Amino acid sequence: MAAALVFSAASALQAGDFPGLQEPLKTVTRDYLVIQQKLASDSFDGVTAEAANLKLAMTMKSPVGTPTSVAFAPDFFKAVDALVAAGDLHTARLAFTQVSMCLIAALAQDHAQTGSLHTVFCPMRKAYWVQTDGQKVENPYFGAAMLDCGEFQRQF
Repeated sequence: MAAALVFSAASALQAGDFPGLQEPLKTVTRDYLVIQQKLASDSFDGVTAEAANLKLAMTMKSPVGTPTSVAFAPDFFKAVDALVAAGDLHTARLAFTQVSMCLIAALAQDHAQTGSLHTVFCPMRKAYWVQTDGQKVENPYFGAAMLDCGEFQRQF
């Protein structure tokens, strides 16, 4: 169900995106990317609901007989809880910093190789995030004020 909500919120993300990622990491990543795009667009609309979807996806089990991704660290759940509780755009962006670090750690632990996920570092915020565009920076921490502030770091 969480995946269906993601597809309606981010039509650019498709079911076949992120080959090599297993559930539930695949759905968690899609939910995360919806939030990243909203914050980069200076929108708080639906961020906490999408964060709730992300948390739900973190508890999903893979279908029997299919490979699973890594288990999510307790800090990841705590970071997502802070994002779910955010009351405004500024607070959501602060919480997103820790959510991003936890997702990057999960992708690294899973040895993810999708070819379509890129980590970016914002020197102004001193924070990382993940995005799909590997050419154009879309900074979720400053939005339109500094949308292109960031340096590509790693590809998953």
